[in-house]
Amino acid sequence: MVVIRAVADGDVEAVARVHVQGWRESYADCLPADALAGLSVEERTAMWRRALSQSDPRSRFLLAETAAGEVVGFARGGPVRSEGSVLLGTEAELYAIYLLDKVKRRGIGRRLMRGVFDHLIAQGFVSAGLWVLTGNAGARRFYESLGGIAGPEQPLTLRGATVTETAYRFEPIPHL
Repeated sequence: MVVIRAVADGDVEAVARVHVQGWRESYADCLPADALAGLSVEERTAMWRRALSQSDPRSRFLLAETAAGEVVGFARGGPVRSEGSVLLGTEAELYAIYLLDKVKRRGIGRRLMRGVFDHLIAQGFVSAGLWVLTGNAGARRFYESLGGIAGPEQPLTLRGATVTETAYRFEPIPHL
């Protein structure tokens, strides 16, 4: 059994571990191996600690935790950011969603998305978007299965590699 709950201060390192492992598993075909090997749990812990401490009250940061207390995924979304050369064109954004491979295709990602989307709807947002690496076919199928519509693409430099990311929009935000 997996529980979806809000991220607390004490969860940040576990979220960072999932983030690093999630990148290594999800982006193995999209990024060079040395870029993935250089990922740091310590850097991600600091990043997520900052994000949690500076969180907008309209945002939502959730994790998926097994009955044994293992964090196996997380999602975070809120008001759209203005970063990037191409804007999403939505009011809200899913900033991140990562699951470990061992728990994918069990409905956990959908539950995380539901939790974030329900919160965004309750905050009055009517549209949401996200950016996904264009080469991440599994994630793209997942977003499309939830009603996401592919939009513009833009180049992105990640850890020294230039890749392309695709926008997905959800208008209106679906009740999953």
